[in-house]
Amino acid sequence: MNNFAVVTIFLLVIAAGVGAFFYMEYWQPLEKEAADLNDEIENLKRQKSELENIEEEMKQLKTKISELTEQKNKLQMESNQLNTVVPKLLDSTETIANKYDIKFQDIRISPLVRAEEWSELPIEITVQGPFSKVGNFLTIMEKRKIVNLAAGSMNVSVSAEVDRETKSPLLSVVISAKVYIMGSGL
Repeated sequence: MNNFAVVTIFLLVIAAGVGAFFYMEYWQPLEKEAADLNDEIENLKRQKSELENIEEEMKQLKTKISELTEQKNKLQMESNQLNTVVPKLLDSTETIANKYDIKFQDIRISPLVRAEEWSELPIEITVQGPFSKVGNFLTIMEKRKIVNLAAGSMNVSVSAEVDRETKSPLLSVVISAKVYIMGSGL
């Protein structure tokens, strides 16, 4: 073999060795790093899309929170009005009953009925007294708009008791009426 062939083979072996060394030490780690970076980019893209979904969910939750806060405020306003309306109703009814010498026997308050712009509070009042005094009592209750008698009913029965002054029989009247609370409907 001649020297030229030996040198060529030697150079080819060195070139193959340098190529293999370069591939193993530089090219292969760069390929692995490129694959890792691509995986990381895909992971970041997935996280970005999840964050966009979370942002949309946050907007929806904020909207829901504002709706629930508004509803809570309406219920609180209604509760506050109800807490003032019922004592005023009881006080007014008792005052008028005492003024007209009517026996205020009972009052029953039913659950609130909500409407769009107001709420209705159904009540049932039981009073006892002579005909003329019961008539005056009902007239004043309606005129002062304490209750709405037109939206209810009345049950009148004669009691076994008699009025001490007129000796006429006492009437026992059960009034079903409504009290309206404005601005608290849902």
